[in-house]
Amino acid sequence: MKKIEAVVPSARLDRAFGALKDLDLGGFSYYDSKGQGQIPRPELHSGRGTGTYRPEFNVNSTIVVVAKDSMVNKVVDKILESTSTGLAGEGKIFISDVEEAVDIGSKKRGEGAL
Repeated sequence: MKKIEAVVPSARLDRAFGALKDLDLGGFSYYDSKGQGQIPRPELHSGRGTGTYRPEFNVNSTIVVVAKDSMVNKVVDKILESTSTGLAGEGKIFISDVEEAVDIGSKKRGEGAL
């Protein structure tokens, strides 16, 4: 099993969800995240529009999927197809090994827990 963590711009989250729902996954999670990367942070207006500031971090979302080894390339391809426009700094995908998974309700272990 592999854990796939994709850091994507929050504005593209719905497109990623739609693409992942097409796959036969047990499910996935996401959370809001902030970070610094190659994309410059936009200048924002504060107060009544008289002042501007540049936030320290970009607002992103991190999608977390644990999938069977045979599904990893499909999951990564779906995320890339739905979130990438080909520009640098659009996010990252990290893939790591998962030793064990346990479903709390059914108490199934391994791939059966997915």
